[in-house]
Amino acid sequence: MIKKYGDKKAFETHLQAYVIQNIGRGTNKSLDENLLNGLTFEWLGNEVSCGVGMQRIDVMLSLVKGDIKIVLPVELKSVEASTDNIIQIQRYVDWLEQYYIPNRISDIQPVLISKKIKNKSSENYRKILESFEKFNKKNKNCIPLKYIEYELIQNDLNFRNISY
Repeated sequence: MIKKYGDKKAFETHLQAYVIQNIGRGTNKSLDENLLNGLTFEWLGNEVSCGVGMQRIDVMLSLVKGDIKIVLPVELKSVEASTDNIIQIQRYVDWLEQYYIPNRISDIQPVLISKKIKNKSSENYRKILESFEKFNKKNKNCIPLKYIEYELIQNDLNFRNISY
């Protein structure tokens, strides 16, 4: 995965395996802190099939906060985020609201994890943040979208929640 990251090649399946293998185990503190927010997960799934056409949620977590359950559909990107990512996440939220939530009452916390965007002053970055805001306004029934970026630092993935 490190070589593909350095060579700027796709490694989304490797990233997914990394998250699945390390979440909640204390092996990557930045991953745990930014994705779990101090909560423990009750279950974890990857490639969760949903909807017509059988789209797949990269990673889905169910977290517990007292009596409240929070389901996190996580979209992973081995590249920088784009405005198209919101379309995919919206499909996941729609499916969860229609099929999952009626059977297992939970809050929804959509998450996008992507490679760090280096140019935060670009027009593209501004459009991405606008797409996040539009998504949040449309989905008032969800916890606002959590956006996490990662970068490779000394051969370790470092995850960071981005406030927007």
